Amino acid sequence: MDTSAAETSSGTTQPPVVTGQSKPAAAAGAKKGARVTRVTKKKGELLTEEEKKANHIASEQKRRQNIRTGYDQLIQIVPTLTPSQRSEALILQKTVEYIKYLLMEREILEGQVKDVGR
Repeated sequence: MDTSAAETSSGTTQPPVVTGQSKPAAAAGAKKGARVTRVTKKKGELLTEEEKKANHIASEQKRRQNIRTGYDQLIQIVPTLTPSQRSEALILQKTVEYIKYLLMEREILEGQVKDVGR
């Protein structure tokens, strides 16, 4: 990531603004466990290719973490899944089965409510 200072219109230099949370690096050449931070600059300042790459890596890591979190939540919600089952295909299949089961249970309960109301 380029950490060189940027020159302002007044001739003074200011470092680029670094925002967001750090994420582990997955880029070639980056050590495993290294942190990648998203870089933003003031309006009108362009990002270097290295900064663009770092932002892309950080965004991709955030996307992957969100997907992992979603699968972890499904494992907690679906009773037929255990934390040791990490196959995404299996998690999706069992989740669909559970949703179908819940829909069937709902229809049965709605029928029972109608029968009681008669």
